[in-house]
Amino acid sequence: MSERIRWVDGWRGLVCFLMIGYHLFFDCIMFGWVPESATEWWPVFLLQRFIALSFIFLSGVSAHFTHSNLRRGLITLAAGAVVEAASYVVDAPIRYGVLQFLACAMVLYHFAGRYVERVPDKLAPWLWGVLYLVTRVISYTTIVEPRWLYWLGLRPHGFVSFDWVPFFPNIFMFFLGAWFGGRLLAAPEDSPLRRASAPKWLTWPGQRTMLIYLVHQPVLYGVCWLVSRCVG
Repeated sequence: MSERIRWVDGWRGLVCFLMIGYHLFFDCIMFGWVPESATEWWPVFLLQRFIALSFIFLSGVSAHFTHSNLRRGLITLAAGAVVEAASYVVDAPIRYGVLQFLACAMVLYHFAGRYVERVPDKLAPWLWGVLYLVTRVISYTTIVEPRWLYWLGLRPHGFVSFDWVPFFPNIFMFFLGAWFGGRLLAAPEDSPLRRASAPKWLTWPGQRTMLIYLVHQPVLYGVCWLVSRCVG
């Protein structure tokens, strides 16, 4: 099924704008205009988590509003490969970033979504929420020897990635979004959940998230480079 829920597009559009601002902030750090210590500010951390979790949650919601999660996943996987390859060119390596994770989550949901949906409706949000929190603690406090486990959320010594969104705990946030998407799909057409709207300046980018994700960083970096050349 393919259907637009305008407030969902609006939320996604808002997150796109926040993402652009967040990446511009880090570009300013790379060009020496903002001190590197700024990355430790707590508002920066909260903004990063809100952006990442919003994209993951909304992708889960959209699992119920797409013609094919498999097709969507394969396209996202290809886009993630392009971004990862480009990240090594600019010496800011991305290993299992948000696109790689979302691609795997979409493909998994294509094959296993019907089993995930069998979790009782009243239990599902609590189950996915608790599993997310537990596996997040494990993931961010555990260092392992095997170097290939990083995609699962188990980092080896010296692991570096400028965008790391491991399978655990984030798959449970995706499942939480899918649970909410199912409730949204089942809601009556005239319910506030279905009829709530958002301004076009938010829904427009919210409907073009992939394109914006792919082009915004090269554009931002190019603008910063030009500015540095002009004032340098």
